[in-house]
Amino acid sequence: MGIDFVTKTLQIDGETIRLQLWDTAGQERFRSLIPSYVRDADCCLIVIDVSCKSTFEGIDKWHDFVR
Repeated sequence: MGIDFVTKTLQIDGETIRLQLWDTAGQERFRSLIPSYVRDADCCLIVIDVSCKSTFEGIDKWHDFVR
């Protein structure tokens, strides 16, 4: 499907925190799915392959997309 996720519940200073990590595929064909997954996010981490110049050059595009 182009998306994978994991959920983890943590106890930090007596508070329950639910962490959800979503791994979305970077291919163009999956791009339409991403807004629904980042809409209510408190944080978004953009991970790139530094050995592939095109992914490195796409950082600004991804940053604008998730904003």
